[in-house]
Amino acid sequence: MDINDWRIRIDELNQQLIDLLNKRASFAVEIGKLKKQMGLPVLDASREETVLERVGALAESAQKSGGCLSPESVKNIFRAVMEETRKVEK
Repeated sequence: MDINDWRIRIDELNQQLIDLLNKRASFAVEIGKLKKQMGLPVLDASREETVLERVGALAESAQKSGGCLSPESVKNIFRAVMEETRKVEK
């Protein structure tokens, strides 16, 4: 495969990632509605820490199987995802 073939594959993955991120955000919107009804704040720091620990562990396992991203890299990505998702959860 040449560079263009790899780029086409990345473009396809980007579309899948966008679809998944939007699906995740739609779930967050529903959670936001429930939080509002229950009088809970949008930010649940303990939940976010749990998510970060979990994705870090998943990334560590993936790395042992040949994955390229470090647990810290994956956590950074998820921090950004959660920060942006909180904006739609309100």
